[in-house]
Amino acid sequence: MSDGNFNRSLLPAGGYAAGVRAGEARMKARAIAAFKQWYERTYPCADTQHQCEALNDFREALGT
Repeated sequence: MSDGNFNRSLLPAGGYAAGVRAGEARMKARAIAAFKQWYERTYPCADTQHQCEALNDFREALGT
């Protein structure tokens, strides 16, 4: 019986952690897509090599 404090061991096995990881992955993908749109609008004359480098730097900053 719970004493009122949050305890993850009382949650069903796997479901919570898997949902958290899926949510993090989805938010990282959305952040990368938003950065790509921003970069294309801000630097319309940049070539694809510079865009790829900027995206890779952004991914590294996110920790993916």
